[in-house]
Amino acid sequence: MEFSFGTQKWLPVEELHERQEGVNDYALGLHASGFFDKVLNVQKCLLQSEAANTVLAIVQDCWRDPELGLSPYCVHKHVGFLKHLMLRTGSDVKTGSPELMVNFVTSSYKPELLNPLVDKISSILKWFVILLYYLFLYPLFCSSCSHDLGKIYLIYLLYNGQVSIINNVNTSVGNTSVGEAEYILYGKSSISEALRGITSQISANSFFQTNTYQAEVLYRLIEECAGLRGDGSEVVLDLFCGTGTIGLTLAKNNATFIQGDLTKITDNIGDQFPRPDIVISDPNRPGMHLKLIKYLLKLRAPRLIYVSCNPATCARDLDYLCHGMVRKTGAIFFLFLSVLSFASASKRYRAGREKYKRMLQT
Repeated sequence: MEFSFGTQKWLPVEELHERQEGVNDYALGLHASGFFDKVLNVQKCLLQSEAANTVLAIVQDCWRDPELGLSPYCVHKHVGFLKHLMLRTGSDVKTGSPELMVNFVTSSYKPELLNPLVDKISSILKWFVILLYYLFLYPLFCSSCSHDLGKIYLIYLLYNGQVSIINNVNTSVGNTSVGEAEYILYGKSSISEALRGITSQISANSFFQTNTYQAEVLYRLIEECAGLRGDGSEVVLDLFCGTGTIGLTLAKNNATFIQGDLTKITDNIGDQFPRPDIVISDPNRPGMHLKLIKYLLKLRAPRLIYVSCNPATCARDLDYLCHGMVRKTGAIFFLFLSVLSFASASKRYRAGREKYKRMLQT
């Protein structure tokens, strides 16, 4: 989960008269719908693990303390220190034990300001994990260990080093969570995650599916729609691949990574790989860039699978791709969307359609 620090707490209309000034108006949570500068304060998130919620509670309890000298980033004045708090839960593939990455995204590198938070998290969370797994593993040790202290110490050894605290620095005025540099404040630099038999080491800046349970379902559907023959003779082009999990689950052990910016592709991009039989595109919310659309129209791949988190840009892109492709075989998947998303999506799609049509003609 990605939580944002804000200088303005979002309040419902009936509570606006209760708005306070200064630190009392600070918030840590999720952006209110339609507001880039107002944050709904969140104390607990049911989408994340209990360990992650413990960290969230620890930070919520102390980050507004004036003695710590911490301030949320102001998107209007472009001042302040704290931008985001990102919490990701993984699991050690060998032991099955949970791993947690805590990532503070800040506007500058000032570790001395984060040290009090790091100390609180590393000490309290360590005992939280010990207690939690002591309760679950007690029956396994009660017959072989003679003292409770021995059991607690053994569990402590099992889970020591399973928490990573990272400082991601983003000095730009933008409010993105991807930083320019990473600094390890506690633990190791990455956590592990397994997805359809592929084990990945995930750093703070890695682009990796946040909902791994749903990603298992999604990737299985992608494989079914791809209809691979299974003899290794087909070429799959996995665009916006991030850590490459979609392509790797299809290719197993025969994959090549090409690093590049899909918004800056050139006419000779196809010279770097064979002509693909299947194209998989999983862009972020803005969708595919005009240059990429033109390339795919020229490529005319027999099969296209488009994975989207924004129905408006998906509809816009597919409109032009389908009108330009000889075979209109394809599949569309949406993640993390509610039915209500489609109501406003059609309006945004119609607004941008004419603009893209003019650009394609140039």
